[in-house]
Amino acid sequence: MATTIQVSEETQSKLIQLAAELQAKLGRRVSYDEAITLLIEQSRGAEEARDRFHKLFGSLRGDREVWKNLKQLRREDKRLERLSKSS
Repeated sequence: MATTIQVSEETQSKLIQLAAELQAKLGRRVSYDEAITLLIEQSRGAEEARDRFHKLFGSLRGDREVWKNLKQLRREDKRLERLSKSS
């Protein structure tokens, strides 16, 4: 059953852009429903990863210096990943 939802023009524009990117990546038409479903799945995956991370590093909760170092390492890792994709 289909339904109508209200979104701002900005959100609609972003959804259209995401669907276009998916279409280019997959080489086929992508519905808005499919794009939204993908976003939901990604969001849930991120939450699960965050929960696993906290289980692994929960004992470090009060150590600000350790968290600062972990965040810096993550930024550097993302930067390296972008550089490797661009070359």
